Amino acid sequence: MSKPRVRFIGSRELHRDLPKVLDALEDPTARYVLTIHSKPKAVLIGADAFLELLKGYTPTDRLLALQLGALVQGLEAAGTPNGTPAEAITPELVAVGA
Repeated sequence: MSKPRVRFIGSRELHRDLPKVLDALEDPTARYVLTIHSKPKAVLIGADAFLELLKGYTPTDRLLALQLGALVQGLEAAGTPNGTPAEAITPELVAVGA
């Protein structure tokens, strides 16, 4: 079983790579955090993953929620006046889970 992955993706990259992203979302453990101006704005998950969320949160999803909460609070607190991109704060590809 592959480890769940969270990938940060900017709006331009999403626009350019939409077919690849949609293919990747076939994996129910795939998660994309859409960033706009280096700030997280949305989480993209596949339809099957969404249906699983409706049944109940998994430990992986709780961890992602905690990580996103910390990232958003950190960006708001810091104000990122120097424009530090979210990708520079966290790795592009992050393993989530046990």
